[in-house]
Amino acid sequence: MVKYSREPENPVKSAKARASDLRTSFKNMRETAMAIKGMELTSARTYLNKVLEKKDVIPLRRFGGSAGRSNLCKIHNHYGPGRYPEKSVKHLLDILTNAESNAEVKSLDTENLYVTHIQVNQAQKGRRRTYRAHGRINAYMSNPCHVEVVLSEKEDNVKKPEEEAGKIVRKSKKQLAQARLKNGSSA
Repeated sequence: MVKYSREPENPVKSAKARASDLRTSFKNMRETAMAIKGMELTSARTYLNKVLEKKDVIPLRRFGGSAGRSNLCKIHNHYGPGRYPEKSVKHLLDILTNAESNAEVKSLDTENLYVTHIQVNQAQKGRRRTYRAHGRINAYMSNPCHVEVVLSEKEDNVKKPEEEAGKIVRKSKKQLAQARLKNGSSA
């Protein structure tokens, strides 16, 4: 069994999935993962499919140095660069499908799942080489990544019971003095 960086608060109502050494850019995958963090599973899946169709954009909040500004980022409250990282989106859709099937095995309600935890880590770099002028050779590295996702069911909110009428309310000396002043009685 592999160790996750964070265990869910309620393991009975959660499903996990992970992937290691994905041949996609770490930076793009991180931005894509942060875009769906906290979303419901169904809305995350539709959002990622829209990105594949180039009808929505992934806002680049941290790693967007050379990317141009995208007008579609306004939807996500971000007025900066945005892109359509297809490879990262496809990998993330596969991981979400895997997590959903894990949830079905645990007999969880898949319509009620949302992304509670998603984390992207850098994997070991892949080494290749490129040939330069004058017989030199330079490194040509790839930046793969590891991804882990935790889906949880939304818990029903339980209403707080109303206070009993016969409960004693304690007041400080200052509160008692203010009440006496309002009533007009002297000290």
